[in-house]
Formats: sequence, C-alpha cells, structure tokens
Amino acid sequence: MPGPRFAERDVYVLTSRRTFSAAEDFAYALKNLGRATIIGEVTGGGAHAGGPRRVHDHFFVFVPSARTTSPITGTDWEDTGVVPDIAVSAAKALAAAHLSALDKRAPAVDDPRMRADIAAAMERLRKELE
Repeated sequence: MPGPRFAERDVYVLTSRRTFSAAEDFAYALKNLGRATIIGEVTGGGAHAGGPRRVHDHFFVFVPSARTTSPITGTDWEDTGVVPDIAVSAAKALAAAHLSALDKRAPAVDDPRMRADIAAAMERLRKELE
C-alpha cells in the first residue's frame, strides 16, 4: 500500500509490575522483534496460561494449559517478567518515553525556534525524571 509504513515509526510500550499475561506477550514480542522500546518497570511474569482446578472443597491448584515461546529467544517471560529497555518507575514511564522520542528526533529539526522549544521540553522532562 502507498504511504509510510507503521514499522518505520518509533513505538514505545509502557509497563509496570502490574502488566501481566497478554500485555506482557505484546511487549515481549515487540521488544524481541526490535519493533518497540519498552519503558517502565519489569512486568509481572505471567507467560503460562491456565486456570484453577478444584481438588477438594477447600483446595485448588493452578494448572498451566498453554505456553508462549518466542521464536526469536526460544524462551518466555514466566516468573522473570519483561525487562524494559529503559527502567523507570511506572509513574515516570510516560515522561521517559517522551524524552526518548524527543532526543531521537531533535537532531533532524532545522528550525531554530522549534529546536529551542524541543530543548526546553527536554530539560523539563529531565527535571521531572530526577
């Protein structure tokens, strides 16, 4: 199809320790394909799908029923979580992503006024991240 491809754009995925299961699969796949920068906290570590199985009136066990394995890494994120490319608290992940995007794009900006605006925004973001 004509026009720019989405793959040519920068993608940032924000994570927290509460990011789990399918959201982790999304982050893990994009990270290992080199299609996204993961920013935030290490995720919860839930890669094996399954559910509870009652074995007694007062007792049940979790039984895995599926496993995701990356064709790139040959592994998954069970118990380890997805490790971000840029580790910051979840509360600061959006600011870190914004700073990363500006830092990457700033060198291509020719307009002096826009460069000054970008520099000021980057300075505000750096202070916010301290």
